[in-house]
Amino acid sequence: MHRLISFDYAIKYLLKSKADYDIVEGFISALLKEGNYKPVKIKALLDSESNKEDKRGKRAVADLVVGDEAGAKYIVEIERSEKYSFVHKACFNSSRLIVDSIDAGRDYTNIIKVFHINLLYFEIGEGNLYHGKTLIRDIETDKRLEVHMKDKKGKIYDVTNILPEYFIISVPAFKGKVKKDIDEWLYMMKHEEIKPEFKSPHIQKAAERLAYIKMSPEEQAKYDKYKFQLVDEREAMDTATQKGIEIGIKKGKEEGKEEGKIEGKMEIARKMLEDKLPLETISKYSGLTIDEIKKLV
Repeated sequence: MHRLISFDYAIKYLLKSKADYDIVEGFISALLKEGNYKPVKIKALLDSESNKEDKRGKRAVADLVVGDEAGAKYIVEIERSEKYSFVHKACFNSSRLIVDSIDAGRDYTNIIKVFHINLLYFEIGEGNLYHGKTLIRDIETDKRLEVHMKDKKGKIYDVTNILPEYFIISVPAFKGKVKKDIDEWLYMMKHEEIKPEFKSPHIQKAAERLAYIKMSPEEQAKYDKYKFQLVDEREAMDTATQKGIEIGIKKGKEEGKEEGKIEGKMEIARKMLEDKLPLETISKYSGLTIDEIKKLV
């Protein structure tokens, strides 16, 4: 069994050739199935200039348009993250992606749903796979709001369904239990291998196409460079975190010393108050102001 390349890199690698689209489609379809959506096919890749950010700011894996057999089309954004700010980035990027998908001057009713898929390389919560979407409900009855319109073809749809949905995958948190299609893909992400008995659509083709040993020397070099960059970024984040901890400890010690001095002054003032000494005298020997001493009284 050959070692596979990491899945976040694999998606970009596979999208270079339409012959490999079916592997990415297999993963996305297995994931959307968890949200009760039908299997999809890739219709187009998106690569607008406004989506491009500094690599440290947004680790974009892919932005693409997919569609199902019923004719429904969606934008799918796949992103990898090793930062806890991933929720803020997901909200920002999915919102901007909606705007970018509409040409200037076009009707806002042309907006289609965005699925934001976040591949996390750290653990969150207690699980490994999360799905969320915005639902608008009546405050009193808790009934879900539905606003129906007709599209250009006369088909009736609920406009509240255009609101983005989010899938969050915590790769390290996968426990290894394989019960359904998406579990096989999660197993592959964590262990970088595919078992012969896996049956999710197109996953066995992934085992063939994503084997590191079968890549050309040039492709292996690109992949190795990518992994080294991730290690450098992770080390930079760890260093920054450690530095922050050290600064926090130092500041805490300094604040602790100052608090100790103040508490000592207050204790002196309390004893002098018990002896009913004049406030001016207490202030002189404790170092506290008259107002501070009055608060103690």
